[in-house]
Amino acid sequence: MHQDEPVGFWSYTRRDDEIERGKIKRLVDLISDEFEIMTGRELHIFFDKQDISWGEEWRSRIDSAIIGTTFMIAIITPRFLRSQECRREVITFSSHASSRGLDDLLLPILYSGPPALLEENHDDEVAALIKRRNYVDWTHLRLEDEGSPEYRRAVHGLAQRLAEILDRSSEMEPTAQEALAVDDQVGIVDQLADMENALPQLAECLTGFGQVTGEIGSHMQWATDEIGESDKRNGGFAGRLRVSDQLADRLQDSVQNLAELGDRYASALSIVDPGVLTFIRMAKDPDLPDEDRASVEDFFRVVVEAVATSRENAPILTGFASSAEDIAKYSRRMRPLMRTLVKSVQRLVDGQAVMDEWERLIKEGGGPQ
Repeated sequence: MHQDEPVGFWSYTRRDDEIERGKIKRLVDLISDEFEIMTGRELHIFFDKQDISWGEEWRSRIDSAIIGTTFMIAIITPRFLRSQECRREVITFSSHASSRGLDDLLLPILYSGPPALLEENHDDEVAALIKRRNYVDWTHLRLEDEGSPEYRRAVHGLAQRLAEILDRSSEMEPTAQEALAVDDQVGIVDQLADMENALPQLAECLTGFGQVTGEIGSHMQWATDEIGESDKRNGGFAGRLRVSDQLADRLQDSVQNLAELGDRYASALSIVDPGVLTFIRMAKDPDLPDEDRASVEDFFRVVVEAVATSRENAPILTGFASSAEDIAKYSRRMRPLMRTLVKSVQRLVDGQAVMDEWERLIKEGGGPQ
């Protein structure tokens, strides 16, 4: 497929489409057909993530061709926001597009859920990202008949908006995109300077995650042992409640530290990410001087080590969140802590998606293994 042809990726959960009896898949076809009849250009949208061509085209476009011809439509539902796969797709695409100054190429459609779905998840990274992208509210339209005038006009509106986004984005010359040298974009030197300043904070957060992981692990092990002893004494639910309440006291400071770390981590990562992606693209320049290439290689080693450190923490904290959720069943005092813990862990998991992409690009580009 030629890189100049408009290509889109449809991010959704398969279960949502099953519940809708294929209506989400039919919306893909309706938008594609409406786009073609309006513009005379064929629009190819990758829908089936099980198809090997999805992965191949995704890597090709994400690595070198997020220009004005590549876009993503995300079908936002409550299940979507809980899907780690969908979250990773949106975060990865948005990261690449933003680093090139092409935020508009992510088009979210709020498909189902309460009207305040995104507001209720205001501290969720993906929900906040979607709100910033000027999403389309489809919650009432999904109840309309697909052949109704209102539904057809809405499809036309989506296709028209997509055509306008693609036309506007394609007017940016690739060189201008790479340099980000337009008036309302951060210059490449400033971008790299911001990254350099934020890197120590990111490293500090990763170290902090390791420390707080150890603290929470000790508390969780204590609770597991105490519940086991209580059960041996036939302590019943009263015994478990006592342990849960004591665990809430023990976890208070650690969970608060984790939440603060999560906030700082997300903030630092949002600054570092565009710079790392720019560095990776710079490293592909065959005319890069040898001394600069050596500096880039050293930087990549630091990045790969940071990714490995982060990866060690994520599954441990995810396990803690699951255990805390079980224990919270016995204690009201544990529930607020559990919610904070789960949100903080989600931030780390979302951040890992960004860092995993750095590692993939570095290794596939011939960087340190």
